[in-house]
Amino acid sequence: MENLTFKLYSPLTAEFLPDDNRFWQEDELVELSGYELSDYAAAISEQIEREGDHLEQYLDDENSPYLAAHVKSIRISVEERGGELCGCATVVVDEDLTERGWNDLQEYLSGQYSDGWGEGFEQRDIQVEDGNLNVHFWQEERFAFTVEQVANEPQLEQAAVHTPQQTKSSQPAKKYEITDISHPVYPELHRIRALRQVGTDVPAGTLGGYVQSEANLSQDSDDAWLYDDSISRDEANVCGGAQLHDRAVAQDLALVSGSSTMYDNAVACDNAILTAGCIRNDAIVCGNARVRENAATHIAPVVTGQSVVMGDLSGSVVVYGRGFILPGQTVDNPTRRLIGLNERGAAIVRDPGLTPGCDGKNRNTPER
Repeated sequence: MENLTFKLYSPLTAEFLPDDNRFWQEDELVELSGYELSDYAAAISEQIEREGDHLEQYLDDENSPYLAAHVKSIRISVEERGGELCGCATVVVDEDLTERGWNDLQEYLSGQYSDGWGEGFEQRDIQVEDGNLNVHFWQEERFAFTVEQVANEPQLEQAAVHTPQQTKSSQPAKKYEITDISHPVYPELHRIRALRQVGTDVPAGTLGGYVQSEANLSQDSDDAWLYDDSISRDEANVCGGAQLHDRAVAQDLALVSGSSTMYDNAVACDNAILTAGCIRNDAIVCGNARVRENAATHIAPVVTGQSVVMGDLSGSVVVYGRGFILPGQTVDNPTRRLIGLNERGAAIVRDPGLTPGCDGKNRNTPER
């Protein structure tokens, strides 16, 4: 049975925050259309790769039996079309897909763009040369797909068949495999096993933490890893150089990336995004929280104790005890002086040994 390839183009928009704005103010966001996004195509593409660009993995025999049987691949990207940067879903289907199946496929993609994959993607801050972007694949108004068939290229298909064999001779293409070892409490989660060296301390064959699917931990050539009994589940994604240790958990739509580290019983959940810093003890980063290093000092925060972060946190800051950052609140320390923040307030910490610095593995905590 012959497979057919189609590209489904859709409008793309974004909000842009210039670098000269230190605080995230709603009225300072600049709305961009696809015609203004072409210069950012490379940065958006890189974020798509980090997010995971294959949506066929979410089709299953129980909820979408017909599509699961006839749709072979759905790959998300961006492409310039008529001077406009568009969202692009490259779909490979078999020739038996009916018209009703096509309608179901477009409804599935619309749902992924609005409530699934796209909802998580639009929460990600994409750093570009002159600011930050939040990109939307779904539009509330005037959303439609433009479908174009792609001519089959047998030579490229043949090359794609031989490439994995060439890769296997040197190094596994994937970083890890999901084993049959299920979590003692959550049977839908399974341990991972390294297929190659990851970083400096995870040799091939090492068992790691638990995932629900490959979408939860990057398969790229980065050093992201789940140690001990840590968990990444739901639509959470751990990538870059991020590390989860002990019983730390990333769940819901959380993104843990960059140099972020999590220890003990720390939790990242909801739409939280961590690109740097150390979260440990029983601390929770949730809501629409952002935890990152300060752009000037490159120092990242530490969140510890029973603290809760729901706002924007960056720089040389330690949140400890029962400290909290409220939704919409920004704490950004542009200096190298360490600020300690707990439930009683904030103060400059004079013990230089407590400075978090750029090493996310720092576990120092102000005394309570």
